[in-house]
Formats: sequence, C-alpha cells, structure tokens
Amino acid sequence: MSRRARIDVEVANLRRLDDCPGDLLILTVFADERPLPGLAGLADWRLCGALSRWFLEGFVTGEAGERVLYPTRGRLSHPKLFLLGLGPRAQHRTDRACLLAREGMAAAIALGAARITCGLFGMERLPTPLERSVPELLATLTADPALELLTLTVEAPLVDRVKEITGMARQA
Repeated sequence: MSRRARIDVEVANLRRLDDCPGDLLILTVFADERPLPGLAGLADWRLCGALSRWFLEGFVTGEAGERVLYPTRGRLSHPKLFLLGLGPRAQHRTDRACLLAREGMAAAIALGAARITCGLFGMERLPTPLERSVPELLATLTADPALELLTLTVEAPLVDRVKEITGMARQA
C-alpha cells in the first residue's frame, strides 16, 4: 500500500459527497441492477437522471470493464465522474472486483487524478467477509504512488467496520 496516500472513509450520502475533495469520482455499476443503488444512485440524482438515461438509451450497459468519463459541470464536488461497469452481479467475485479496481485506478491516475473518491467496487454485496476482501482492495487502490487521497464511500451501517479494516490494513 502506498504510504503517501491518505485514506478516508465516509458515509455515502450527498452531503458527505459534497464535502469530499477530489479530482475524480469513480462509480461502479452492475449490468443487471436498476435503479442505480448507493453512490451511483446519489450521483445520478444530482445529475438529474443522466446516468439512468444512459442505461435506458443503451449508451451504457454496465458490462465488466466498460468505462465512461463524464464532466460533472459543477453538479458534483468532483469535476469528473468515471463510470466503471462491474458486469452481472451473479458473476461478481473478489478477484474480479480487484482486477476492475486496478484497471479503474490505472485509468484514473493516467487522467491525472491524485484525489479519488470511490466505493468498494461491489465487495459489500459479496458473501466474502469484508475483513478478508477489503484489505486486498485497499492494496490495489493505493498501489500507485501518485495517489494522494482515497476517499471510500460506504453505506452508513458499514462505516465503522470499514474504518476499522482500513486502520488494520494501514498498520500491516
């Protein structure tokens, strides 16, 4: 894990999202999950349903590895949004989440982003305990030394648990 990167864990809500500094917001979506839940749903609401329209019009499908970069034009605290498809929910696994996280972060860093906000890349939906999956995800997300700040946004019931896991991963 990069020692330079600061890791914050925040509740996934619009107020917290507005207060998160960042260059890029990474949103992950499953190919077969509508309406958009969590952080993607919040961003969609703030963007007046733009993301939902993309899906309805077939511009975006949510297939694994699909990527869309979108300027938020001041509607979100992050100037750019990076949508990353996770594929079908039933086929999602920890190794796939980490692979997609690695690809997403590489693209984000290549875009010049040093302060990135994202969720858990669908890991909170897997049967694998977060205590086993999140440290691997954190190592993947913070591997590039160009990263300065990683803000993880999670649902309220998971915040304390993810903060604890994050603290343990930093000590390791």
